[in-house]
Amino acid sequence: DLNDYIEHNITNTNPTNPDSDGDLLSDGEENNTYFTDPNAGDSDSDGLNDYFEVNYEGIDPLDDDSDDDEVSDGDEINIYNSDPTDVDTDDDGLDDGAEANIHSTDPVKADSDSDGLNDYDEINNHGTDPLKADSDNDGLADGDEVNIHGTNPLDNDSDDDGLLDGLEISLESYPLSNDSDGDGLDDYW
Repeated sequence: DLNDYIEHNITNTNPTNPDSDGDLLSDGEENNTYFTDPNAGDSDSDGLNDYFEVNYEGIDPLDDDSDDDEVSDGDEINIYNSDPTDVDTDDDGLDDGAEANIHSTDPVKADSDSDGLNDYDEINNHGTDPLKADSDNDGLADGDEVNIHGTNPLDNDSDDDGLLDGLEISLESYPLSNDSDGDGLDDYW
């Protein structure tokens, strides 16, 4: 591994301890194989020790964000349970960094609010709240409004008849027509 001269004069490691930083990699492995710092158990300061990183396929012990998604490898493992080698762990179209740092959505759950619309679609296509299953508070989940009823998930009364869309569905009236029964009166009356 390393001779005493190198340990004492070059790497400043302890020649009587084969693993000066206690990270389970020998000083020789760190210096000659992985090029990590034999005096620091976490060479890239990401919250994961060098031994873990060299043994986790795809993680670089010298790069604090191996997949370049703006979430450190340590935070991906220890906080979000996301994959530090996959930019978009839940495959919803939003990078883990955008989910964690901008939208506060769950980077391991494609539909953070379980409303039937994935987080990307809520943010970029519908303008709905990816953290609130019923963005307009009408009693219908955003996904049901978009995928089943054709109502507007941002307007709690899509036909402006004075009845909330969810109430109209429960009454079996039509939430896209203000006069569901054709009697010339708004459904509200």
